[in-house]
Amino acid sequence: MEAMRESWTDDRLDDLNGKVDSLRLEMRTEFKAVRSEMKEEFAAVRGETKEEFATLRGEIREGFNRMDQRFQGIDQRFQGIDQRFQSMDQRLLDTYRMMMGFCVVMAASLLGLIATQI
Repeated sequence: MEAMRESWTDDRLDDLNGKVDSLRLEMRTEFKAVRSEMKEEFAAVRGETKEEFATLRGEIREGFNRMDQRFQGIDQRFQGIDQRFQSMDQRLLDTYRMMMGFCVVMAASLLGLIATQI
């Protein structure tokens, strides 16, 4: 086994050092490539996200506008119902006045009838 073992000479150490340097250079190059790829991908994702959010905001605005229109329709209906109640109140007040007048006339007639009978 010892025959297979080689001694560490300066040449072998220099060779190993060169391999380590080339590996380090490869790693730097690879890291730079990965970083640039990640930057591109993140930029693309940001762009897509902005577009999606802009679309979503537009859809939300449209939905709220439709809801506002529906509420305006409901407000108009309530205004109509309110006008009906107001006209009914006026009719009821007129009816009440008429009934009170009728009661007063009936009471006066009854008192006149009683007074003529005595």
